[in-house]
Amino acid sequence: MKTIEFVSYLQNMGVKLWIDGEQLRYRSPKEVITPELKQSIVERKADILKLLRKAQKNRQSDEANSIQPISREQVISLSFAQQRLWFIEKMGLSSNAYNVPLTLNLVGQLDYVALQKSLNQIIARHETLRTTFSEINGTPVQIIQPPFELELPIIDLSGLTPSEATAKLQQLLQQENQQRFNLEVDPPIRGQLFQLGTTEHILQITLHHIASDGWSVTVLPKELSAIYTATLLEKPSPLPSLPIQYADFAVWQRNYLQGETLSTQL
Repeated sequence: MKTIEFVSYLQNMGVKLWIDGEQLRYRSPKEVITPELKQSIVERKADILKLLRKAQKNRQSDEANSIQPISREQVISLSFAQQRLWFIEKMGLSSNAYNVPLTLNLVGQLDYVALQKSLNQIIARHETLRTTFSEINGTPVQIIQPPFELELPIIDLSGLTPSEATAKLQQLLQQENQQRFNLEVDPPIRGQLFQLGTTEHILQITLHHIASDGWSVTVLPKELSAIYTATLLEKPSPLPSLPIQYADFAVWQRNYLQGETLSTQL
């Protein structure tokens, strides 16, 4: 039996093994450790210690390489992807190329106040949606702003004929998507609501790619639906709090992907 199999056997028997300085310690349920088993532990002591030290080192390495929440009081660097987008924006090369439009067709009776509250909860939930960007001594940094209330203007198209409303809607959607974000001042999210009828609305949300990607665009409607439903019922959000935010990832990426690790990843 290999040492790892022997240790696994002991663990299945309820035996707890640990290292105390240079000594091997164990604790077990009553009558589990027979004289023969105790002798086997003594004979395999050196190999068991070696195995436990290796496992301990691997755990420490995993913990060091895992993403941990950071202090919001420190300077928060950009991720590599954010820095590339920031450079493109600063050079004026992007126009509206990195706008990410999200258009939701809302059918049924709409509670405008509940919708606005739900959007504000999502902004409070995701720091990246209330992050602006600046430079300190030439180095770009993230500035996480406090939660705010998103302006959600209503454009009423219900008085137009269906064909007129469709044409006007397309014009206004395109017009909104052509507007650029000023990443130093504007939060990377905008919204507006189009009323087509008493039970039909179009919600347009425009995000900047520096704060969103394809995955997040699929998540936002699901979270909005869950929070909106809870708000209508006057219940708290059913969504669990986020253990980490994008800023935590950005700092982890900068700290972890450096030196030999960066060369390996690249």
